Amino acid sequence: MTVEFGWFIPTWGDTAAFGVPEAEAAPSMELFSGVAQSAEKAGFEYILVPVQTNCWDAYITCAMIAAKTEKIIPLVAARPGFIAPTVMAKMLSTFDQLTEGRVRVNLIAGGTSSECEADGSFHSHDERYELFDEALDVMKRAWTEEEPFDFAGKYFKANQILVKPKPYQKPFPPIYLGGLSEAAKNLCAKHADVHLFWGDTPDTIAERVAEMNARAATVGRTLRYGMRLHIIVRETEDEAWAAARALIAHATPKLQQERAALGDQSVANDRMKELAKVENHMIDQHLWSGIATVREGAGVAIVGNPEQVAGTIRRFMDAGCSSFCLSGYPHAEEAERFGRLVMPLFADDLAKQNANVEHATSLIQELEPVQG
Repeated sequence: MTVEFGWFIPTWGDTAAFGVPEAEAAPSMELFSGVAQSAEKAGFEYILVPVQTNCWDAYITCAMIAAKTEKIIPLVAARPGFIAPTVMAKMLSTFDQLTEGRVRVNLIAGGTSSECEADGSFHSHDERYELFDEALDVMKRAWTEEEPFDFAGKYFKANQILVKPKPYQKPFPPIYLGGLSEAAKNLCAKHADVHLFWGDTPDTIAERVAEMNARAATVGRTLRYGMRLHIIVRETEDEAWAAARALIAHATPKLQQERAALGDQSVANDRMKELAKVENHMIDQHLWSGIATVREGAGVAIVGNPEQVAGTIRRFMDAGCSSFCLSGYPHAEEAERFGRLVMPLFADDLAKQNANVEHATSLIQELEPVQG
């Protein structure tokens, strides 16, 4: 199985310890570019830029990061329905062309109901997924069809749609999706290239992979799978657990209450809250849900020494996952540690797949003159 590693830009700011003001770093270009450059140097393939009320704009941040780095690929989080799908398709294909393929798309159905309403969306949970499905149908057609076409759906109508430029990547940039509701799983089966899970036990993830494989098969598709996880790695296990405990030791009750109130209309967030209540936050060996008590969204971390962290990642690989979208606090420092301590343990995997990619590229180049 191939494996890819991604990192994360904390566009609402960073911290070395929740609840400690002097440990916090405010959002800034210096912060974002520093994290991106650290991740690129560490060997990460892509970098997720999130979307949420407290986050800075993902599109603009991705564009700035692309200009400040050489090869790491921005994974831009985007919410269909807030921008017309034709406009979103044009923005992404333009980005794809200008960076020569350095963009991937993490599509989000929405946030909390209050967050959506603050941005002018009053659709219900399932309506948001219906809109999402419709928008993706339009975007994929706009990226691949050369002739103008009309579209009349429940949420969007347009005449003579024609998006230029077409994407640099063919047929279009990879699409990452996630979610645990029935509507989310059906959407992923139909549209995802990579179905991204939030942290859970490897056994649970294996069950979800099997379920999604069956769903995708009903629409004639196959999926790749990924994990959104935090990393706390140190030279020794004791140091790693000390760092984990210190990260949330000063979290205020107010911060924890705010976290508990977030995530309505999200089955995935409900699961994070459930995992946060496990005794000592230990949901499995080296899997810790303490971050879920202070942070919205994905809140499970792999904690341990390099071999333990790598071993846990391989357990998720055995469950069917090949893409690992990781993060850690502070983000630049943890990216460096992962690159130095853990990435070498996957050197053979990465070298083998790079060789396969180079071989496939050379074959395509040899065939192109014949096909032309």
